[in-house]
Amino acid sequence: MEETIESSEIESSLEPIESTEEVVQEQIVIPKLREAKVDVDGHVLQINEKQLKALWGLPDNEDLSDKEFKSLVSAYKAQKTADQRSLQASKQEKLVKEIAELIQKNPFELLQRAGYDPRELAEQYLAQAIEEDMLPESEKELRRVRQERDELERQYREEMTRREQEQVDLAQAQAQQDITSQIIESLESSTLPKSADVVRRIANYMLIAEQRGLSFHPKQIIPLVEEDFRNLNSQILKSMDSTNRINYIGEDLLKQIRQEDLARLKKPTSNSVQAQPRSSRETSKKITKDEWRKQLAERIKS
Repeated sequence: MEETIESSEIESSLEPIESTEEVVQEQIVIPKLREAKVDVDGHVLQINEKQLKALWGLPDNEDLSDKEFKSLVSAYKAQKTADQRSLQASKQEKLVKEIAELIQKNPFELLQRAGYDPRELAEQYLAQAIEEDMLPESEKELRRVRQERDELERQYREEMTRREQEQVDLAQAQAQQDITSQIIESLESSTLPKSADVVRRIANYMLIAEQRGLSFHPKQIIPLVEEDFRNLNSQILKSMDSTNRINYIGEDLLKQIRQEDLARLKKPTSNSVQAQPRSSRETSKKITKDEWRKQLAERIKS
């Protein structure tokens, strides 16, 4: 007898078999967009990297370095600032035109916008005009003379203020010229060059001393400036290798130093007379330019 298979058994055999292995789903990490805040005339605006790319027409998938991102932020701020200034200028121009039209067509509305009552101002003006009309001619003349006197006094004060300011400016200019002349004259006996930087440094030291209630002549300041330049050059030379030291000093100065060294070596001294005579081979030995450069660089380094 043949065995019959139920349809339910067939359906159960077709069901998917659950896997015992753990399915690990790959996680897609979406990079966080960089954001920036910019201050435009007191208004804080926020923008992210995607908006910046869209604003400047860059593809979304283009990578931007931090420097490029900051550059786009700066350009965005400059554009928004220009737009804000242009908008303010447009509003200002519109306001000026509106005020000009109100002065010509409706000055009362302009007074109301400024916080005044046109009716009260008109009453005060009429009362003052009537009061002046009722004054005797002698009183009117006296008021006119007083007004002219006040105007002349105002003009005189302004003129005196202007002249006093001119004298102060002239005195300051003369003092600066005198100090500059003293500084340049003092540099004659100094190893410092007569450059603008040197003069500025000496003048700055003199100003600091004056602020502290002290007074110094430029000759007293020169040693401080010389020390400043020595320390500065020493720090620069110590931070360089031998090749850069030579380039920093320059070919012309190196040539001058070499000539001075050779002249000093040729000049007899008491020590050289008492010293043991060298062999003819040692005295006649010459060094090459590269060897001399190396020796000079070692001396500078030490």
